[in-house]
Amino acid sequence: MASLLQERMGNVVLLTFNRPQVRNAVDEELAHRFSRAARQALGEASAICLRGAGPVFCSGGDLAALKDDDDLALRVMAEMRATLAMLRSGPVPVIAYVEGLAVGGGAEIAASSDLVCATPGAAFQFLQVHVGLSPGWGGGAALAERVGRGRALDLLLTARRIGVAEARSLGLVDRVLIPADLPSYLRQPAFQDRQLAAAVVASLRRDEEGAEPARREFEKLWRGSGHKASVRRFLEGK
Repeated sequence: MASLLQERMGNVVLLTFNRPQVRNAVDEELAHRFSRAARQALGEASAICLRGAGPVFCSGGDLAALKDDDDLALRVMAEMRATLAMLRSGPVPVIAYVEGLAVGGGAEIAASSDLVCATPGAAFQFLQVHVGLSPGWGGGAALAERVGRGRALDLLLTARRIGVAEARSLGLVDRVLIPADLPSYLRQPAFQDRQLAAAVVASLRRDEEGAEPARREFEKLWRGSGHKASVRRFLEGK
């Protein structure tokens, strides 16, 4: 059974962590598969959606598989950190769809995504301190960007579990979606159009990070036939 499932919903690539027997914990194989699949999807998809099989989105690193080999554990950590950094800086939106619990590194994956959608019963817990660790996959900084430094510190230092209502009020969750509504959400035109989705993502970059790419993407859209047709429909009141 593959530890990572890949499927398409139009131009959106769905990547599903598929080790439900260990709460989708990440071992070396899954880290490798995730890195390769993420790189490929960034080059061809209009958006990427991350999911977990079973009742847990992802529980972080597979401590049982990594605890006796420090070098292996650190390689997995470095690969996951690099993959999430690659996704954060990529050209298209990355959506984490959290069903159930996102724990430890799994919560880091969610926080590192551009959009976090969750089911009403989902929950988040940055429990790294319970095993004597800090966030190792870059999710601490991503969490602070989302919720603010003080709130991030509170979640990281107390390791308390929060439900969807609090996660949404803090800014960790952007949208609450039941599974039946996810397909229609991902089939929205902007998620299916790579050039348009990339231009919107580029427009959010700070000037020092990407003013020139954002300008180029805007110009391509402005000159394109899709924009011209949309303007005509808008002006005609359709």
